[in-house]
Amino acid sequence: MVTVDLSRLGYLHVRWTSGAVVTTVEAIALKARSAELSAGRALPMLVEMASMTWIDRRATEIFAALWPLARMALVGVSPVDEVIAAFYAARHTHSCPTRFFTSLDEALTWLTSESPKWTAPTMSGF
Repeated sequence: MVTVDLSRLGYLHVRWTSGAVVTTVEAIALKARSAELSAGRALPMLVEMASMTWIDRRATEIFAALWPLARMALVGVSPVDEVIAAFYAARHTHSCPTRFFTSLDEALTWLTSESPKWTAPTMSGF
């Protein structure tokens, strides 16, 4: 399951439940809710991965399609989260600057900074 909210600081905040299995249905719902909340603006997005279990191939294609985001910070709590993020990054081109973090505070600092540096995706942190 996923929740998507617009934070008081103006970024989209996505929270996956622990052990989430992300299917096409969840990916479509996430994009629809994000579009509704952003009202045509390119906003930053914070994604708390919360020890995801798996993302199906079609869901990754939906996430890889162009959508209006200023930048995206992925926050993971386990090595599995980092592997999922790196696997996705290796197969898809990000449409905005994207980084993986293990610290929510560091992710928020980067996400809400004026002009974050683009960092190419890597296994050791992107």
